[in-house]
Amino acid sequence: MIHSIPERDKPLVLIIDDDLSMRLAMKAAMVRSGFEVVMAENGRDGIEMCTRREPNLVLLDVVMPEMDGFETCLAIRQLPSGEFTQILMVTGLDDVESTEKAFEAGADGFISKPINWVMLGHRGRYMLRAGKAFQELSKSRFRLEKTQQMAQLGNWEINLQTGEFSCSDEACRLLGLGDNQRPMSFEHFFLTVSAVERDEIKDRIEKAILERRSFRVPYRVSHPDGSQRYILNQGEVLFDDQQVAVIMLGAVQDITMQKLAEEEIKRLAFYDGLTGLSNRLFFMNQLEQEILYAKRKSTIFALLYLDLDQFKRVNDTFGHYVGDQLLKKIALDLQNCIRAADIASRFCDNDLEKLIARLGGDEFTIILTGVRKVEHVATVARRIVKELPKPYTIEGHEIAITTSVGISMYPADGKDPNILLKHADTAMYQAKKSGRNNYQFFRKELNAEVVERFSLERDISRALDRNEFILYYQPKIDLRSMGIVGAEALIRWNHPERGMVSPAKFIPIAEESGQIVGINRWVVKTAIEQWQKWISTGHVPGTVAVNMSGYQFAQQKVMNTVAEALELSGLDPEFLEIEITENILMQNISEAAAVLQQLKNMRVRIGIDDFGTGYSSLSYISSFKVDTIKIDRSFVMGCIEKPDNLVIIKTIIAMGQSLGIKVVAEGVETAEQLELIRQHGADMAQGYYFSKPVPPEEYIRLLDKKLY
Repeated sequence: MIHSIPERDKPLVLIIDDDLSMRLAMKAAMVRSGFEVVMAENGRDGIEMCTRREPNLVLLDVVMPEMDGFETCLAIRQLPSGEFTQILMVTGLDDVESTEKAFEAGADGFISKPINWVMLGHRGRYMLRAGKAFQELSKSRFRLEKTQQMAQLGNWEINLQTGEFSCSDEACRLLGLGDNQRPMSFEHFFLTVSAVERDEIKDRIEKAILERRSFRVPYRVSHPDGSQRYILNQGEVLFDDQQVAVIMLGAVQDITMQKLAEEEIKRLAFYDGLTGLSNRLFFMNQLEQEILYAKRKSTIFALLYLDLDQFKRVNDTFGHYVGDQLLKKIALDLQNCIRAADIASRFCDNDLEKLIARLGGDEFTIILTGVRKVEHVATVARRIVKELPKPYTIEGHEIAITTSVGISMYPADGKDPNILLKHADTAMYQAKKSGRNNYQFFRKELNAEVVERFSLERDISRALDRNEFILYYQPKIDLRSMGIVGAEALIRWNHPERGMVSPAKFIPIAEESGQIVGINRWVVKTAIEQWQKWISTGHVPGTVAVNMSGYQFAQQKVMNTVAEALELSGLDPEFLEIEITENILMQNISEAAAVLQQLKNMRVRIGIDDFGTGYSSLSYISSFKVDTIKIDRSFVMGCIEKPDNLVIIKTIIAMGQSLGIKVVAEGVETAEQLELIRQHGADMAQGYYFSKPVPPEEYIRLLDKKLY
């Protein structure tokens, strides 16, 4: 059956536009031309109005929030009367090719702004006449299509009682099936479907058939010539007089041009024509979606607002063409800066346009997702500020331009898209006031934190060259003889301006920046040289334990560092113990076991630090073949007050004894703690009760005391 539009004395026109002034102007023009007018301010209201009033003509704006004109057009076409409703798209775009593609996407007409109000009414009348002729033609075509279905042209059929399947020659051609691929069963019907979509498409269609309901499923197929086409496969159930489903009739249609038109119109509506980046409309929608995602996942993200410094001078000096080419190059460089950033993102490289937008003119915005620390955001901003001033050669002109960047953070700086954008804009203007070519956070305290962090990072890189690092040694005590049997080497930083900087403050920065490799190499080399010096002068310093960072361990650079230092010093490897935390070992068990085995082959001792805080098992510990395990200080320091801590200590000691591994209690600070761990069989202890970490000369004096 064909659903006809009602005949009216005055044709009914529905105006759908989010701009009130435009709606009123169009209404006035159409009323003067003899139309009855109803209006809607968005796509969803317009669809509801179409359902109730069944207008003869729809004047539809393309660019609207929430639901754009193209999506609205498609939705109207799905309504019972939608096929014959005349739709005239109204837009500011002026592109003949786009207009033609819009017709393919479902519009009956396409008019560009500014509108000739006198001609608008005439255009509507002409479209109604054409629409009426099309409706009559469609009625004839409907009868013809039924005849073609009976002749099995471009259709397929399943007997729902017997499962028998048949497919017409035309359907095979549309699906890209060759002569030797003609489907003999419904399974063969999906041979040319894209591998990415095949299982999902097959499941959707089979489920519809099983549930005896109609379906419309679009998907891609590959043709023998290598081309890909979009196909709309639709099926309808036929019932007998007893309302028993007997046959599923299906038809296939090539909708490639419609799909391409959809993509083109979306590109025109949502993307910047110059740079290919998202435009303001799409960016604001994406920002809103990111806020919803971050709220649901309890994550944070950053919004960067960029403005090129004195870009107007480029246009004034070299012309707008050169300015446009510069904007295109900068857009590419921004994408490269984000792609190179060490930021976890739920978007892949192909989706970078969702993260970066050109708001207009020389203003850009960037959404950084997956942010773990504010320093990561600062790293990206600093990379942008550093990279963009490079000279660009355009039309023989060498142009260098800087940028000012403002940063707001979700949720701390706002939970609304407009507020976040406003605060990032405010921070950007603060960057300009600060001399341009820099970045600023909206919250001033973050600027101070970032400056402090990067200042320390810079100073760390100089500290090795300036010999600012020193090693202290904390004695390890044998709990049977109460004598010193070795020490742990602990790095200290004697900063020329800050004084002694805590390792807790600079080690995490060194690990994040990769400078920890050089620091670890210096610690191993210095400790080994010191030990060899003492041994050569007749001292018996015991073993020296050196902590190895997770970064260096993951890069498997431990072996080279240790082997090189031992060879240069001549120290017997049995005097050296490498300490790795339990958590580092458990991050990659197979690789950890391989590295530790190589160290054991060199006769280097292995110790597990912070034991009890991870998730290792007996089987893993035994496979690592370690010499010592060090009970984490948190358990030792609370063993008197917390019974659970004592249970953990006793368990670790028992495990060490069963595996023949020496157990060291770290963090002993009182006589009561010492007595408790001795009672339960710990082999060694370390902590402030015996000695804090001390300089080399003090360690030798403690060593000469021999007993505590």
